[in-house]
Amino acid sequence: MNLSTALDRFVRRFDWTTLDLAYLRKWTVIGIIIGVLSGLLVIAAYEAIRIFSSFFLSDIVRYIQPNPEDVAKLTSNYTLYVLKPWLIPIILGLVGLIIGILSTKLSTALGKNGIDEISDEFHNKKNQFSLKISSLRTLSNILAVGSGTSGGIEDSLAHTGSTLASIIGRVFKLNDEEIRIAITAGMGSAIGGILRLPFGGAIFSLELLYRRDFIIKSLFPVFLASITSYIISGIILNWPSFLYVPQEFIAKTSLQSLAAYGVIAAIIGIIGIGYVRTVHFFQKHFETIKIPLYFKPALGGLIIGIFAIGFPEILGTGYGWLQLGTVGNYQIFPLWIMFPVILMKIFATSVSNASKNGTGLLGPTLVIGGLMGSALITLFHSFGIFMYIDTTSATLISIFAFLTASTRTPISSIVMGIEIVGSYTLLIPTVISVIISNIISGKDNYIYKNYVSNIKMQLLNAKKHDSKLKNYQVKDVMNPDFYNVNKNTTVNDAIQIMRDLNVNTLVVTNNDDKFEGMVYIEDLRNISTIQDMNVASNMVCDPPMLRPLDPILDYFDLISKTAISEIPIISPDDSKLVLATLSINDINRLLNNTNDPILPDLENIKVERNMNNNTLHNFYVDKDFDKNSKVINKLRD
Repeated sequence: MNLSTALDRFVRRFDWTTLDLAYLRKWTVIGIIIGVLSGLLVIAAYEAIRIFSSFFLSDIVRYIQPNPEDVAKLTSNYTLYVLKPWLIPIILGLVGLIIGILSTKLSTALGKNGIDEISDEFHNKKNQFSLKISSLRTLSNILAVGSGTSGGIEDSLAHTGSTLASIIGRVFKLNDEEIRIAITAGMGSAIGGILRLPFGGAIFSLELLYRRDFIIKSLFPVFLASITSYIISGIILNWPSFLYVPQEFIAKTSLQSLAAYGVIAAIIGIIGIGYVRTVHFFQKHFETIKIPLYFKPALGGLIIGIFAIGFPEILGTGYGWLQLGTVGNYQIFPLWIMFPVILMKIFATSVSNASKNGTGLLGPTLVIGGLMGSALITLFHSFGIFMYIDTTSATLISIFAFLTASTRTPISSIVMGIEIVGSYTLLIPTVISVIISNIISGKDNYIYKNYVSNIKMQLLNAKKHDSKLKNYQVKDVMNPDFYNVNKNTTVNDAIQIMRDLNVNTLVVTNNDDKFEGMVYIEDLRNISTIQDMNVASNMVCDPPMLRPLDPILDYFDLISKTAISEIPIISPDDSKLVLATLSINDINRLLNNTNDPILPDLENIKVERNMNNNTLHNFYVDKDFDKNSKVINKLRD
């Protein structure tokens, strides 16, 4: 490959050519609108969480949480005191019951994680957001966290921001790819606004949704929306800070300290693995509990409340306790209580997320990482080790390292680090720590569901064989052995069918046996307890599709954009008639098979449908294939 060809591929990959005046004019308007809406959303959420927290925790329980701004100085006279601790499990249980009833009556999506839902919608469902459901999720999230349930509100705000952005995209008649950019801008502006980290929020959304594939033309609208949200919310809320960092507490970086930071980052990476596995363990455990869906959030709230009687530090977001750990206030937050609080915070956050309380994971991840760094350096100091590292620096470094270990977003972790510190003082140790923790934790350690990475890896492997695949068409490799269900099939029945057949995907048809959409096992698992819900309300209504004579390379273009790896193959004459499906496994079988494809040319095949039993039964084929019973059997449904 010569230099000009390589440069041409680079330009086409990142789509520089679209950055013209029309692009800037359009996205300046859309980006500002998204940013303003997200900023107003952040203001409303910020005030709402303050009101709920004041009512439930301050007025009823009589527990005053440490305020980050007040405890930033070591002279703070804050004292932990809870007057009515026995009310905590009652309040959290009742709030959980309210959220559970809302989820059962309105939509099970209320209890799902907001960022998981963004990723799912972004890659798999063609951006079919619901403002009603998203708003109710945010309200229930604020209610849960405000009442003391361990978690954050960043995830649900991100989903509401993305929903608003999706609506703006439809108003401006953007295409699918542009709507995805708008969704990313909505997510980034909401996170950047609530955490007061505009650049970090923007990069985090890009890195989480696109992974390594985010394109140049998405940067401008996402950054503009996030900065706008930050300005709007900052002016109204008087520029509150996510974390107050006393610059005088930060010691200069030396070669000795770099080695020590590396040791701490390695420990943080290992703890990050345990944290992610704990969250996933409780998710699976709560899915298998045989109790009504509406009672699961109540059970989660009750469990958290019981443990909070002894450890009230786990209630709510925990940002105040992170601030105490950052400045090393051992009078209020001594070492002997710090490690148990960290373990309880991990436990409470996992239970809250698994029980479908709708609480977020991003905020608690930052808090747990920071507290772990503060506890580790305090422990080292007690033994006279790493005395040249200050508590503030170790805490900050651990936040970024732990975020990387849990979300696989090293670039945004570094950017957030610079923004929180407010200078480049800790840039070098931050970069080193993030890299080490990223390597230690492993490539598959995601706290959020990863809808794209496995497909991307398979895609890259298959694309190495471009020269071999370019001569094939979809008909040469598609798999006719697919399974379909009627759209009125219940969720429980669909799941049982998938388990019996050992498949992860079903084609959904209507009463006339016409193609309606696709349903995936991942979309059904979390709602399997609802007996009367059918697959029509949970299917992908407009999935990507191919035709038998399409080039096989078109398949790669589709899955690189949507991350849906199993695609229906429809009839050239009828878009409502599915002939087969195509997946990465089918491509791999082609690459590993030296024989010619056994499927015939489908141009001359006519298919008649038996309307009585809803199955394909009669095939009239060209005379050259009349006697090829093997082919006919493979094509029959």
